[in-house]
Amino acid sequence: MARILIIDDDETIQNVFQRFLSGKGYEVLVASDGRKGLRIMEEVPVDLVITDIMMPETDGLEVVMAIRGKGTDIPVIAMSGGMHAMPMDFLPMAKKFGASKVLYKPIELEDLLAAVQEVM
Repeated sequence: MARILIIDDDETIQNVFQRFLSGKGYEVLVASDGRKGLRIMEEVPVDLVITDIMMPETDGLEVVMAIRGKGTDIPVIAMSGGMHAMPMDFLPMAKKFGASKVLYKPIELEDLLAAVQEVM
């Protein structure tokens, strides 16, 4: 069973994604910020990371850079809400830093599943 780590400071997103992906046969871990997510990755191997960009402590860009900085090829899906309409859209930057795929919130659950299957 593949293990997915979801890093997002929004508890609702954590819960909805965890329940949905668990129901599709994945083992799902959650963290409320990048620092906690990176700590989990040091303790438990994961097959995929899904991270929000804008978070307290350690943001999603730092998560992507830390994962790639270790030379690992773990797929990373970066996500963020509504910023594609704003002057500062960080998702293209996440892609440049090594994210496997980027998604804009709100994310339809079937689109999330398709992205997970695509990068794994």
